[in-house]
Amino acid sequence: MAETEKKKKPQRNALRSQKLIKKAFAKLLHEKELSKITVSDIVKEAEICRGTFYAHFMDINDLFDQMENEIMDYVMKFIDEMGVVNFLENPRPVLDLVFSAIEKDKDFYKNLLLNKSATIISERMINMLRDKFVDDITARYTSKSKDETKTFLIFVANGIQGLFTRWLNDSAPVSTRGVTDMLCRMIGGCMAAFVGEQE
Repeated sequence: MAETEKKKKPQRNALRSQKLIKKAFAKLLHEKELSKITVSDIVKEAEICRGTFYAHFMDINDLFDQMENEIMDYVMKFIDEMGVVNFLENPRPVLDLVFSAIEKDKDFYKNLLLNKSATIISERMINMLRDKFVDDITARYTSKSKDETKTFLIFVANGIQGLFTRWLNDSAPVSTRGVTDMLCRMIGGCMAAFVGEQE
């Protein structure tokens, strides 16, 4: 029992250190461009030593890549479990999970996703979703071409991104539930218009 506790403590410390580093980095991203952030900036903001940073990340780019991958993996996990077409036809389960997770630490995500470098994350996310969704949608709706489907997905993704950004920035005074309701209606309406009469 005591041995198990000893093993858990370093793991907890490592997770705590990573959280401090990520929070500090997100805050700095909100204040300056990615290329201008240094390891010294992060360790000062997080109040940790340089060795702690390098115990978890090789450099700033490695930290950014890991954080970007965590966000995308989180979203894709739920979409994969649900299925692409099912998500588009009923997005609420995934949206509820994603938005409730963000709501728990809104300041962190606000700092991380509302800055100049955030376009890198959002563009990669949109491209990844588009590529993943195209084959599944054209397999279900055989009358739709890949080009037509890509255009539809870019339209939907940009609409989601715009509404999400306004909510995260507090420029849309809407509750989390209100945002997910709007997104469900928007995605459902777009999907119905795109599909037309089902085959």
